[in-house]
Amino acid sequence: MHTIRLRGPWQFTPLATTYWSDSAESQETGIEVPPPGTMKIPNDWSDTLGDSFHGKVLFQRYFHKPTGLEQGDLVQITLTEVNALATVFLNHEAIGTGDVSQGKSTFEVTDKLELRNLLEVIIDFPALDAKSAPLSTIEGRTGGITGEVQIEILPSSV
Repeated sequence: MHTIRLRGPWQFTPLATTYWSDSAESQETGIEVPPPGTMKIPNDWSDTLGDSFHGKVLFQRYFHKPTGLEQGDLVQITLTEVNALATVFLNHEAIGTGDVSQGKSTFEVTDKLELRNLLEVIIDFPALDAKSAPLSTIEGRTGGITGEVQIEILPSSV
């Protein structure tokens, strides 16, 4: 297997502030969000958005189609850790979801790759209160793509 890590600067855009309801749903609060910017991944957003930000943030990163792919090779995108909920898109098409309780999330994208690709991850780290349903989060960390984002190429001979 060959692995390409998508570390470094990603564009981010806060979309909404959210809270986790008693029915285990993320609800938008309508509170104003901070401006967009760039953030190094992997990381939580404490340095950029602050420890008190709870909400949905869109992360975006372009990458080129890996070269040297052969017939039968499998290409997948893996998020090793997120805090707390993730929805993943490749070239504006939803490819899956993940959450902190799952650990690693892997999405097969071989037939979805273009020469230049846009990977988008919406992270939702909603506020919790006494009425909230249970939600797994990483204790002591804010929201974000807290693990590696990887493009994995599995040769057809494996």
